[in-house]
Amino acid sequence: MKKWIYAAAASLLATIAVAEERHFVCVSDRDGSEVRLNRDANGDKGSIATAKVSGSATVFKGVGSMTFLHIENQDVMTFVVHFDSMTYDLSVQGPHAGNDHGTCQEVAA
Repeated sequence: MKKWIYAAAASLLATIAVAEERHFVCVSDRDGSEVRLNRDANGDKGSIATAKVSGSATVFKGVGSMTFLHIENQDVMTFVVHFDSMTYDLSVQGPHAGNDHGTCQEVAA
């Protein structure tokens, strides 16, 4: 039993150790607008900045993707960056509902 607990703890520490800051600049295929996404070193916090919206985001790391979730007033913005194609899908639910997609580039801080 202790063996499994140590293995789980080692796995968790390894996951925490590889968490790093990540920065993306994404451009809309629809209108050429730019979105900047940042994931903090702790891995689950970040930020999103557009011409109209900016603020903190909760970041979820998936298999081959990273999702940025930003909530502002009654709008929920879900921004998914796909690593294999370096594209994104954006969905906004609420009074300003809409969708968008485009390409992303990972940049240095």
